[in-house]
Amino acid sequence: MRRRALLPLLPLAVGTMLLAACGNSDPEETEMDAETVLDAAGLSAPDLEASVADAPLKGDEAWSRVVTFSGPADVIDAWVADNFPDGIESRAFKDDMAAATERLGDGTQKKGDRIAEGVEGSAAFVVVVGQEDEPVVHVAVRQTGR
Repeated sequence: MRRRALLPLLPLAVGTMLLAACGNSDPEETEMDAETVLDAAGLSAPDLEASVADAPLKGDEAWSRVVTFSGPADVIDAWVADNFPDGIESRAFKDDMAAATERLGDGTQKKGDRIAEGVEGSAAFVVVVGQEDEPVVHVAVRQTGR
């Protein structure tokens, strides 16, 4: 008798277990590594250790992340050459230009840094390459919900 009383609950229990097993596929709530974030923007991952941080969402964005890495200038220049065949010629004429601060905040981009912007499918990106002996690279990538 007890088993028959529990039988109608079986589909609910199975459904709950399936949902739990599938996990969360929402990119906004799942952790993304640097390679995944950069790939969304059509950029390759560097042969360097990189960190990924969440960035504020705006408008209809599905997710927004910032990848940061640094290394010897020749390694950074090789990464730039791989991803931007014509190089990044655009140089910031002042600190905290709007294109960079919108995604990276104040104080990240300095006068003379190389800056590139682009769109790959539904992902938009901003790249800032610092001027240090071991340049710091910030890549802000956002994907719209479209």
